[in-house]
Amino acid sequence: MKKHTVAQIGLGSRGSIHLNGFIECADRFEIVGICDIIPERIESAAKRYEIGQDNIYSDAETMVKNLKSDIISFTTLPNARKEFVEMAVKYRAKGLLLEKPMATSIEEANYIKELCINNGIKAVVCHQHKYLSSFVHLKKILDSGELGDVYKIDAACQAHMSELGTHYMDYIIWANQGIGAVSVVGHIHGKDMLNDSHPSPDYMMGEAVMANGVRVNIECGYFTKSQDVYNADYDNKIFPIEFWTDDRLTVYGDKGYAWAECNGRWGAFTSKTGGTNIGGKFPGFLDEMNEAQTRYTEDFAKWMDDDEKIHPCNISQAYHGYEILEAICLSALDKTRIDLPLSAPFGKSVIERIENELPITERKKF
Repeated sequence: MKKHTVAQIGLGSRGSIHLNGFIECADRFEIVGICDIIPERIESAAKRYEIGQDNIYSDAETMVKNLKSDIISFTTLPNARKEFVEMAVKYRAKGLLLEKPMATSIEEANYIKELCINNGIKAVVCHQHKYLSSFVHLKKILDSGELGDVYKIDAACQAHMSELGTHYMDYIIWANQGIGAVSVVGHIHGKDMLNDSHPSPDYMMGEAVMANGVRVNIECGYFTKSQDVYNADYDNKIFPIEFWTDDRLTVYGDKGYAWAECNGRWGAFTSKTGGTNIGGKFPGFLDEMNEAQTRYTEDFAKWMDDDEKIHPCNISQAYHGYEILEAICLSALDKTRIDLPLSAPFGKSVIERIENELPITERKKF
């Protein structure tokens, strides 16, 4: 099978995980260049992965222009997504891997999605938790049919909307067989997290009606019920690992329910559990993030080779998840139900409207 050439932009913690995923799939991918603006990161990655000096860069466009790789992978902050997607189009990349959230506004997200589709770029957004063993096990339960007819899906995470909300909205669609939403209602409050690198309201909750009639509930942020016990310092934005893995996706059917968390825990009460709750624990995100990334990368190779093997994190699905979250925020701001799809012109960004329209709300746990 053909090897696909890859240029990796960004070598921080997430960039290194992306790079490791390509290295682990060395029979399918060839790293032809790495780039970062911090010299120490370049030196560390080049030494660890035995990448020659001719293949390291400090300027992303110079690298992409010189190498014209099949695939560009970049791990930047959300406010820099657009320019790298435009770069991929300019130099005719065939594949693109980017981090979440895919943008900071619905207008930009739609622009990125359309750029990729119109230029034939196979793009994925790294909603990689679905490759953790706990989620793989949940999907096995769903595919077995032992829940019966699914009627509700819940998602909850302590981290705010742009950090983990985009993940869990994507997992909702994934658990719902790729079927998206037609209408939403929502609530948001608090704007301290607007100053975060991933700007969001402090808390968001919403309900969506999916096209197949399944009802969806999602919560993100400090007011969400915790599944673990730990100390989070919101004022100084210091959060332990338990905060980042305090999440749960639960699927309900007429014959039971099943759930998974990215800390590795899972549980089920189904037609096959003999009237009892069962559960267990796989390695969590911290222990399994490289393995999950490798599975994600393997699926990308399959899609690059075969148009029919669409990646579960494809940009069209990621966009719709982003669109649902945006609609939930709009519902709260406009005090009405929002029907989907959203259409241009999109108007002021949700982040700008939250800044201008929401009152300051004291964060308080109960």
